[in-house]
Amino acid sequence: MSAKPRIERAALEIFAASGVDATTTKLIAARAEVSEGAIYRHWKSKDELAVGLFMSAHRRLSELIETEAGAVHGIDAKAAALVRAYCTAADEDWTLFSFHLLQLHHFLPYYQEDGRDPVTLVETIIKHAMLKMELPPGDPRVIAAMALGVISQTAQNRAYGRLGEDLLSAHAPLMTAAVLAVLKAR
Repeated sequence: MSAKPRIERAALEIFAASGVDATTTKLIAARAEVSEGAIYRHWKSKDELAVGLFMSAHRRLSELIETEAGAVHGIDAKAAALVRAYCTAADEDWTLFSFHLLQLHHFLPYYQEDGRDPVTLVETIIKHAMLKMELPPGDPRVIAAMALGVISQTAQNRAYGRLGEDLLSAHAPLMTAAVLAVLKAR
């Protein structure tokens, strides 16, 4: 493995365990078994590296939501697809997913990709379902926040060790039922 992927993985592991602020380039270099200078050949700063890792997870999750939800019809199937998208991202690379999940508040100000973020995609799914009268009227922003809360709170509890080492997908049926309950509640 070349230096860049080793640096990215080392940084990700340390960021996920200790947070970005507590991580130094010296720690990353030591974990990746490279010089600190090797980091600066690829990134201007530790923060640029962290934003890049965050955005790769953010884009992957958006891509999965678009693909999964776009392949099915009806709000029940789209709710299951939404849960499946999050579970796929989590199960593919738990360290990257948990870093993304636990650092959202830190990195969302850097987000500049209009309308292709996970929250906006879910809001759009909900708006379309309301227009088709599959869901009762309501504020798509609030309903999306509540529905995503079902998934993110479950994932956060796994990240904090409260759910053991199960894959997130082990909880998909219950999360899907809860998301549907949120979507249809009024």
